[in-house]
Amino acid sequence: MKFKIKTYFWSGLIMGLFSIAMLVVMPSEVRLPMYDSGAPSPRIIPGICLIGVLICSAVLLIQSIIFKKDRVIEFDWKKEKPCIFMILLLCFFTFLTIKAGFILAVVIVFPVMLFYCGERKPFIYIFTVAAGIGIFYLFKYVFHVSLPGFPGFGG
Repeated sequence: MKFKIKTYFWSGLIMGLFSIAMLVVMPSEVRLPMYDSGAPSPRIIPGICLIGVLICSAVLLIQSIIFKKDRVIEFDWKKEKPCIFMILLLCFFTFLTIKAGFILAVVIVFPVMLFYCGERKPFIYIFTVAAGIGIFYLFKYVFHVSLPGFPGFGG
């Protein structure tokens, strides 16, 4: 199945709506400090970035709608299916990390990704899982950043 996508129009529309939604949500999600220390607000950098995205989105929409300049690409499902599957696997990795822990997600998802990509050497599987577990402990004990752990094994 193939269909054409107007890239300027759709990227301008989607990113414009995203930046508006984030600008609306930001005051409730990013709290201001209880006291004024003279430092810039924690909302400044994200706000500037979101306003920049909104301006760029408006420019893309103006180019597409008013000036009729647009870049059209053809989306071919057969070519894009492997990439979409990998994105879905990464989304599943995120879900599994939240629900079951980082280590379990690494042990389940990364070998599936390697197999899907055609890797058949056992050493690569062992190395990838060991590296994922090593990253977990690096974050936990060196960086002091807690990732969701393996249930029952010190997460």
